[in-house]
Amino acid sequence: MPASEESAQMPNAESMIGRESQAGARIEGPQISAQYLRAVSDDGQWRVVDSSPSGMFVDGRRESSVTVSDKTTVRFGDPSGGKALTFEVVSPSADGSEDPPTNEADPGLVRAGAAAAARRRELDISQRSLAADGIINAGALIAFEKGRSWPRERTRAKLEEVLQWPAGTIARIRQGEPAGPQTPTPTADAAPEAAPSDGPASLIAQAVAAAVDTCSLAIAALPSPEDPDFTERAAPILADLRQLEAIAVQATRISRITPELIKALSAVRRHHDKLMTLGATAPGATLAQRLYAARRRANLSTAETAQAAGVAEEMVVRAEAEEALPAADAEAIEALIAQIN
Repeated sequence: MPASEESAQMPNAESMIGRESQAGARIEGPQISAQYLRAVSDDGQWRVVDSSPSGMFVDGRRESSVTVSDKTTVRFGDPSGGKALTFEVVSPSADGSEDPPTNEADPGLVRAGAAAAARRRELDISQRSLAADGIINAGALIAFEKGRSWPRERTRAKLEEVLQWPAGTIARIRQGEPAGPQTPTPTADAAPEAAPSDGPASLIAQAVAAAVDTCSLAIAALPSPEDPDFTERAAPILADLRQLEAIAVQATRISRITPELIKALSAVRRHHDKLMTLGATAPGATLAQRLYAARRRANLSTAETAQAAGVAEEMVVRAEAEEALPAADAEAIEALIAQIN
């Protein structure tokens, strides 16, 4: 169901509409709250639910919710002068439908998604900017770039325009054809990025980079470290970053180390370092976060930290990976953290 004024597509079962950057449809304006409306898919029908103090108006009447049929226009805060947003239910055509997410990998879809992700990074286009410009929301873009879903024809056309590709390029890549000619970019003297089929290291780098983008969005959505929920919400992001680092490091051992792979590994470690250091300032900081921050502050390696604490290096590595430790080792590490601090 697209929503126009911003023309944002909302394929998820629930999408937020408002001023916040993570909204499925982002609407600017002083009277627009961060989370003004919710678009909810319920048994094949879409409902728009008011979540604001200012109110949602449909046909001049204030409504708490409305079911979308054909075209439905809502106004924000004022029945006549408020900013208008039109929702439209679009039945997918035979050649323009969006494939639902699937657990079975389609090599063509994976190839097209990886190529689009590589081109987007080459042009330095963020996922957030594509969502803000009404091209495609972050969730749908991530699913496409990971090869899990296929965008509608008109969404592909918008993406191709932004990626400076000729019309139909994404579909041709899915069918196994090359991307073909593309509009020159200002960085004409830069070395071209490797094509998605340039070897396992290139494909792994693209997959890791796409996953890092997802982690970056999740980090941006975290509350402040003072929030009681911060540590719990940061935990799965840190676990993903540790897994991505392990994948990237393994790739360096089994294949040629490419510039793409170096960039991907660097991005993973940069985000991990930032989040671990930030997490250490939270009231509920874990031993892993406090140890990592203390070790970094003292410029110690894991081996040097282990020697200073009187434990095996494996215990330091396990501690920073949030693994359980014997009580004696945990106490020794806690004592070292106190000394460093």
